[in-house]
Amino acid sequence: MNKADKMSGEASRETETPTLGELLESGFLRCYLCKKVYTDPRLLPCLHTFCKECIDKVVEIENQSENSGFQSKNNIDCDSKSEGDSEDGKLVESRTSSETNGAKVNRTRNKTIICPICKAEISIGNIKHAEFPENTFMKDLCLMYEYKHEKSRQCDYCRYDGKVVPATHLCLDCHDNMCQSCTGAHHRTKVTRLHKVVPYEQARKGLYDIDIRQYQIQTCPTHKEEPMSMFCERCEVLICKECKVSSHDNHKWCDTEKAKLRYEVQMKNLLKGIQNQIPTIHNYLQFLSNYDASIVRNREKTIGDIKSHTEKLHKFIDEQKAQYLVTLNEETDKERCEIQVRSSNLKTAAQSLENNEDFLRFLLEHGKPDEMLSLHRPINKRLTELTHMHMDGLKTRLKANFQLGNSSERNLQTIFGRLQISRDDFTHSDSGLASQSALQISTMLPNVKNCPELVHELDAKGMYDNKEVWPTGITVTKNGEIVIVDRDNKAVKVFDRGGKLKQEIAGQGENKLATPFDVVALKSGEIAITDHEAENVKIFTMKGDHVLTITEGIEYPRGITVNSKGQIIILDCQLRHITVHDPKTGNLIRTIGGNDGKKNKVLVDPFYVTVTPQDNIIVTDTASPHLKFFGPTGEYLTTYGQYGIGKNEILQPYGVCCDEYGYIFIADNQNHRIHVLLPDGMFSQFLITKADNCWHPMGLAISDKGELVVTEALGKVKVYKYL
Repeated sequence: MNKADKMSGEASRETETPTLGELLESGFLRCYLCKKVYTDPRLLPCLHTFCKECIDKVVEIENQSENSGFQSKNNIDCDSKSEGDSEDGKLVESRTSSETNGAKVNRTRNKTIICPICKAEISIGNIKHAEFPENTFMKDLCLMYEYKHEKSRQCDYCRYDGKVVPATHLCLDCHDNMCQSCTGAHHRTKVTRLHKVVPYEQARKGLYDIDIRQYQIQTCPTHKEEPMSMFCERCEVLICKECKVSSHDNHKWCDTEKAKLRYEVQMKNLLKGIQNQIPTIHNYLQFLSNYDASIVRNREKTIGDIKSHTEKLHKFIDEQKAQYLVTLNEETDKERCEIQVRSSNLKTAAQSLENNEDFLRFLLEHGKPDEMLSLHRPINKRLTELTHMHMDGLKTRLKANFQLGNSSERNLQTIFGRLQISRDDFTHSDSGLASQSALQISTMLPNVKNCPELVHELDAKGMYDNKEVWPTGITVTKNGEIVIVDRDNKAVKVFDRGGKLKQEIAGQGENKLATPFDVVALKSGEIAITDHEAENVKIFTMKGDHVLTITEGIEYPRGITVNSKGQIIILDCQLRHITVHDPKTGNLIRTIGGNDGKKNKVLVDPFYVTVTPQDNIIVTDTASPHLKFFGPTGEYLTTYGQYGIGKNEILQPYGVCCDEYGYIFIADNQNHRIHVLLPDGMFSQFLITKADNCWHPMGLAISDKGELVVTEALGKVKVYKYL
């Protein structure tokens, strides 16, 4: 079966979840590399599992690349084997330079392994000592597999007496193997008489699968035999009772069942997103296969057309070449003949002048007066003639070249033809993609903390404030400076990374800020500020010098941001549209009307705007739904949020921002919380709530260190580490 057939088969597979017994007997428990049931299964960040021993083979750095079967990630080409090819069954190691000053480089540092299934790069500081977390789910399932498939197990109790007796029963509480006799004794002791004991013969038949799973409880690696029955919400780890007392005493915790419900919702949302993507990917794979075949057919036809036409033109080209060469030779020889005649005449004239010069020089030096007077008439006449003499030179210059100008190119295109290579946008019907594919998750996302760490807090008060601080806008420069718009004090305040006030910008004269609202840092290092009372956007240097004012296409600007090209994107709440401007000139590049597919206006009272890493545009709007998503050129994609206090509900949407991974953050002002959405626009979690002392969040920004910066009403600015 080829890869295309395999993919097609996968696309049509059943999505029903197998029973526990069916799962144990499937290939789910077999390592991709060694093809055996997992031994000490370890989970990579890409969520693919391998045996620890298989991963450890990667660190055998003394073996040569060709002997170990490892492959540098830089040498992987487009013809490398797919994930389905068994020959590819090795983790891939990225190596450093092999020699420096005659000695081997320490190649155990700064390593990168590549998952052989999904090709995800996994960077590790020192791969020799790399440890991946234990996949406890796989480990427990593999233990069940052993219970059902090991032909002989010995009684643990008889072994203490030096006897080897086959085990017939398993205690699910103690996890001990027991023979028939020891099983009876186990039932008679006061401590163990209520333990759940199952016969191996029935366990192998799957009659106790559910019971075995229920008794599989993780124990604490630090406090042996203590069950990990609690979950620390701050550290997001399982803990036992001893751990809580010793190292998590002041942390918020809950039991595992309660914690499971919260994470189960997140996982189900992610699972739904993955399930929606799988058929889209398979459809697109089929489309790519068909497209590849059409490219090959088109290439062969085009090659044939070029060769055939070229042969027809060869004769014409050769004849044209011969004609040009004959004409060139004739004209060149004629000109050279003229040059030779004139050269001969000039040589004779030069010789005559030189003789006259010698005669006159000698006469003046050695002649007697009577001799000079007797000859002065012919001499004066001759000298006068020579003084007014003009050389009979060439009037024209022969120039010969073979012009390759526009005329020749047009003639060539007309006679020979032109190879046209172009790219047309695929339509959704061509490729089979969903209309909202632009919002799908395209990268491996890092985990967002349940309890983000507050790493810094500052007060946005300035030196010249006469009102309470109302921080409507915020941005962070590439140098880590926090820039805050204080609307009511009509100023923009610049704080350094440590929270010290560096600068207050208010403008002067006609460039004075009237009612500033939002701010964005430009790639040039300057800042652009929306001023809705002045009906313009002003650009200043970080020192407060005015650079430019933008007025075209805007009446009441509020939110502002920049896209990946550095273009300025302005949200106008009066005209209810979005404008895109050149950052150097302020010229209007295009206007996005904010309409849906039926050309209905979807923006009602928009406030803030941001862009995703793919340059999709996100707008917060007081009208429900509260978030509107647009493509880079303005196509309406999707929405998020209704009125209310629930999971997908908002009471007053304010600031919005997006990090490098595509996570979307929304300030829910009246509910005192920050929403986190996945890149596809689905709800993920509440990052910060009123319980975390969040109070009327307003502006949001991502810092140069990848932290979330939040402004609160009356001027508090908080910086959170959320990953």
